[in-house]
Amino acid sequence: MIRTIGEFMFMRGDKKNVIKKILVAGELSESITLPADTGITITVTGNVEKTIDSILLESENTTLLCLIVIPISRYETVYRHMNLIDYSKIFYQMLLVGDDSSLPDHNLDRLYHISDFIDEKTSQSKIRFIIEKSFSIIEKHFQNEQKKNWYYTKLIDAQRDQEDLINIGKSLSGEKDMEKLLRLILYLSKKITGADGGSIYLVEEDENCRKRLRFKYSHTFSREIPLEEFVMEMNNKSISGYVAVTGEVLNLPNAYMIDALAPYSFNPYFDRQHSYISRSMLVVPMKNHLDQIIGVIQLINSKEDLSGIRKYENEAFEIKLETEADFDRYVVTFDERYNSLLEAIAGQAAIAIENNRLINQIQMQFEEFVKASVTAIESRDPATSGHSFRVALICKEMAMAVNSVEGGYLGKFKFTETDIKELEFAALLHDFGKVYIDLNIFKKAKKLYPKDLENLKLRLDYLYRYIELKYFAKEMDIIRESLAFNKPSDELLSSTHEEKIKKLTRVTEMKEQLIRLNEPTITDLDPDSVLCGILDEIIEIECTDITGNRLDILTDLDKINLRIKRGSLNDQERIEIESHVIETYKFVSKIPWPPEYKNIPEIALRHHEKLDGSGYPDRLKGREATSLQSRMMAIADIYDALTAQDRPYKKSVPLDKVLIILKEEAEHNKLDPDLVNLFIDTKLYERIPAVVPAS
Repeated sequence: MIRTIGEFMFMRGDKKNVIKKILVAGELSESITLPADTGITITVTGNVEKTIDSILLESENTTLLCLIVIPISRYETVYRHMNLIDYSKIFYQMLLVGDDSSLPDHNLDRLYHISDFIDEKTSQSKIRFIIEKSFSIIEKHFQNEQKKNWYYTKLIDAQRDQEDLINIGKSLSGEKDMEKLLRLILYLSKKITGADGGSIYLVEEDENCRKRLRFKYSHTFSREIPLEEFVMEMNNKSISGYVAVTGEVLNLPNAYMIDALAPYSFNPYFDRQHSYISRSMLVVPMKNHLDQIIGVIQLINSKEDLSGIRKYENEAFEIKLETEADFDRYVVTFDERYNSLLEAIAGQAAIAIENNRLINQIQMQFEEFVKASVTAIESRDPATSGHSFRVALICKEMAMAVNSVEGGYLGKFKFTETDIKELEFAALLHDFGKVYIDLNIFKKAKKLYPKDLENLKLRLDYLYRYIELKYFAKEMDIIRESLAFNKPSDELLSSTHEEKIKKLTRVTEMKEQLIRLNEPTITDLDPDSVLCGILDEIIEIECTDITGNRLDILTDLDKINLRIKRGSLNDQERIEIESHVIETYKFVSKIPWPPEYKNIPEIALRHHEKLDGSGYPDRLKGREATSLQSRMMAIADIYDALTAQDRPYKKSVPLDKVLIILKEEAEHNKLDPDLVNLFIDTKLYERIPAVVPAS
């Protein structure tokens, strides 16, 4: 269908200021007389070029339809000037006065702009005919240009819509937070349609499995309106309810002029409360991949600046609807193309919401699984129950404290919610590898295991009795010899008794020394020298068992353990217990983490590394060798290990002493000094409860 110029202009949203003029060169004012009854303004000017420029400069939105009447001698000058003007600003023909044979050339480009030739003898009727023909050509050119621009605009709109849909899909798919996702859906819907306001409703089920609509989010550019969630019945009485029930798209020119026969109606409560006028509406359902309606997007008041330049999409927010006149001036019906466009957006939004729900459900289930697994592991040793949860909490608090730091080394680090969740998972699982380690090693409070200590005590008691019996036999032999040969025996018996008492006392002393040596913290004794002295004395005693074989009072394992200079673990046990980080890494690496949690295995692996290279498993040296998260966990792990009150094999260290230990570790280049200072200066430890529930 052929549309008029005005129709095409309206469809583009433009209001062109179209001016029709006949411009006559001043030198022709006496020689040429133009008809006065054409209905077109005739302007005689001494400078045609300047006059044209002045007209176009009056408004940037002006289009000039012009017949230029000039002598042939002025043709070249005027033609060159016209070539410098934007073709969209002026559509013209030239009526040349004079002999056409005097034209410098007759190329088609130039002839395209020449309407005809006249002279002083040309009749008024012919001139009138030429003017009508000229403006017919001019208007045809203008109309064709408008058509071309309109189709071009439609093409650009379609291209932009396609690009917007692609970008919207990318934006929606990347948002994991439900609240942010809903805000993003509404923002993008308003942006692409130029809507002033809008709302999102989500379908939910009550305790009786009846569906209802929950008002989840709303935003209006022209009003600051507080959001309050509410629930409404899901039926076709309301506009949003109707769309949610039927799945139809509603594009309403005016909410106050809904057909009386329509099943739905408009509730003006919102408008009255906030001095607003809801006129045009576009309401679409959000359908998931099963074609089930999960919600509704409702947009209100599409805006255009009909007095001038169209406000496309992201520029619409600049238009504020404050007075009733503003609603009359700017609010228009939503373009029909937005129906399908918003349906596509709603489809993408529905998929994003469903994916978000699924991801949140999976994440929640996974978190519960991790917590349950950690609880099960820690139940092997009730003394360490809650340790992993407390470490996770300390790490989380420390990450948020880092986020508040401005400047300095820590100022360049900022943790997102995802980063913090990643750290939390790593902290919860940091000791998972202990399930592969002999539990007795973790419970080993002394150098010797309780059973080994008791066996050593028994062997020492046996040695005591052995010496006692040996000297008893020796004393009996002295007495028998004295009786048989009538020799005095008192002196010999006395010296033998003193020797027995001395050796028995020494056995008792050795027993006490060994028990003391069994303690993991020795400050005044060199365990190796003490043990060597005892062994030398024991070797001199020929102690045998009931079978006559020599009895080793100290086993090889006893000797190894009692020689431990620090702590309670021997080299082999320490290697085994340090291997728990490797086992943790192996196990955690097998979990198919999403990309945002890919660092969990590495963070957990490095929480026992020290800046001076004395840590494990790889003895990494320097602050840049490990992640900030791992260094945070190192502090959290030490702090909780020192302050834990539920371990029977050691007493908890007072807080002031713990802080001193942390400072010393930082000063000795073992712990990160910036993190230790942050931990202490912010009194972060005050936020950590003594006991963290397992769930």
